Amino acid sequence: MRLLYLYSEEWTGRRAREVHTLSTCVALAELGVEVTLVTAGGEQEMREHLFDVADAAEVPGLTLVALSRTLGPIRSTSIFSRNFMHWLHERPPFDLAYIIHLKAGPILKQAGIPYAYEAHEIFAQDPSNAVRQKKLHLLEGQVLASAKLLVATSAPLALALNTWFSLSKEFAIVPNAGLPPLPHGISAPDGPFVYCGSIADWKGLDVAIQAAQDAQVPLKIVGGSEEEWQALGGQVDTTGLDWRPRVPLSEIPEALAGARAGLVPTNPDLPSGEFSCPMKLFDYARCGLPVMSTELPSLQSLEVGPWCTQVPSPSRPAWKDALRTFRYDAEQAEAARLWSGEHTWAKRAELLQRVLGL
Repeated sequence: MRLLYLYSEEWTGRRAREVHTLSTCVALAELGVEVTLVTAGGEQEMREHLFDVADAAEVPGLTLVALSRTLGPIRSTSIFSRNFMHWLHERPPFDLAYIIHLKAGPILKQAGIPYAYEAHEIFAQDPSNAVRQKKLHLLEGQVLASAKLLVATSAPLALALNTWFSLSKEFAIVPNAGLPPLPHGISAPDGPFVYCGSIADWKGLDVAIQAAQDAQVPLKIVGGSEEEWQALGGQVDTTGLDWRPRVPLSEIPEALAGARAGLVPTNPDLPSGEFSCPMKLFDYARCGLPVMSTELPSLQSLEVGPWCTQVPSPSRPAWKDALRTFRYDAEQAEAARLWSGEHTWAKRAELLQRVLGL
């Protein structure tokens, strides 16, 4: 079975969705699926990222292809689409394609390749611009209707998509995943709380910072760039916080060592956050860190245990109370580590293999 994973963005080596994509492709290839990952540029970054994800420069069964989306000063999806069609014409046919981006849908429809679409959010919820929202709604509806198979990272997301677009289609529920658990936990009862991830508005980091200051508990932050951190400092007081910029995937355990709990303060009241299936949850758990997360719909599909404290609101008072009353429990820390062993990329690939009939 030949699977085409069409990732219609340029690879940067810094996005969570890139870890998700590359880890999924590697795990499927290790199961014997012939996988070709095609991106809209960023070949060097993708190959460097592969070594970080798979600890190898090459993975048998996985082919990496980066096609240009530029023509002089112009960068566009149409340029990438034309280059993709030319590249595709010289290749043996693929049995199925897999996508997580809406713009990849029309490209595959034009190419005549059946595809599975994996939903992480509802793109049409974007309220920033009425015209943009209308276009997204139309495109998302078309991609969902044209897909041969549908995958969602949580059951609540699948239900919401069927309701939002007046569908009645069956979704396979395949949550995000992470690396296998460390041999032993690395959390500590008297360490700081830690946040590891990007610095985007919907991540709720500003609320976590303010709540930690209110509760007078130590907080360590790992993520973002110097520029992003300075910008955050213009919105919330970051004086005296322990901060370090984003680290490679392989260095995350070192960055989390000695923390008492990992934070997922995602704001579900914002479109990008409502159905988020946070990958940092798996990073924390594999290191044996208890987790404190805003109550997110995706947690229902992950069946998290008491080691994951669910904060009922993304508000500053709710997070202050949760941080102030948190009590470290070594048994729950170990339960988190064991849970992560059932939610690895390898386990996810086994489920996907069945769902996709590969």
